[in-house]
Amino acid sequence: MKVNFSYDFTLTFPESVRDHRYCLRIVPYENAIQTCSNLDIRVNTNAAFEQGTDGFANRFVYGTIAKPHKSLSAHIEGELELLPYVYCDEEPPALYNAPSPLVSFCALMQAFLDETTLPASAFRKAFMLTQKIRDSFTLIESTKAEGLESFLLYKEGLRNDFSHLLIALLRHVNIPARLCHGFIEGENKTHTWVEAWMEGDWRGFDPIKGIVIHDEPYVKLAHGRDFSDCAIYKGSYIGKRQHILKITGQIGREEQQ
Repeated sequence: MKVNFSYDFTLTFPESVRDHRYCLRIVPYENAIQTCSNLDIRVNTNAAFEQGTDGFANRFVYGTIAKPHKSLSAHIEGELELLPYVYCDEEPPALYNAPSPLVSFCALMQAFLDETTLPASAFRKAFMLTQKIRDSFTLIESTKAEGLESFLLYKEGLRNDFSHLLIALLRHVNIPARLCHGFIEGENKTHTWVEAWMEGDWRGFDPIKGIVIHDEPYVKLAHGRDFSDCAIYKGSYIGKRQHILKITGQIGREEQQ
């Protein structure tokens, strides 16, 4: 499947900042099922920037804006070739089968698991848990209570919470799992989902929608142990440490001739 994509990143400050060193994970991931072409990246009206990759092979752009400024903006667009969501890579699955900074197992998760008799196969376990999370929790756009224990207690949370819970449960039953961050068709906000390792491949599961990802347009920007490895923006600057982050995007399928 071929898709066109474009998205915009804007970081605004209430007062001018300077000596701003930034890193943006805004370049689509490249792997066996997602390849990118005709890429166009612009940062703060064609300011100079560099590109690199992190330890998870996530691609990013980075640079420094020394002069005082009240916003950082980036626009990226291009074309993607997407294949069915089953693939393997060179990362060791064991990297994703241990607790991570934002994902660790707790007693409330055990109680959640005890409500369900899980099937034998890894795939059916993952699919059942994906649907159970979708059916048990409500997605909200903002929350004062953060973390998985609050998510389990109040039965509502952010996109990251859905994915983090599925990752924690899969790891507990010895299925390596990692978080993915990107865009999906029909939504102009970023989305998270989960890749789980089974039978020699990574498979995609979306606990917000309760589906196994097969040929739906899911555009991955980054993956990692949890969201702390996948955040779009990281940076430092001199100035008041307040900012507003806005990310919008769209994906369109190319018409088949």
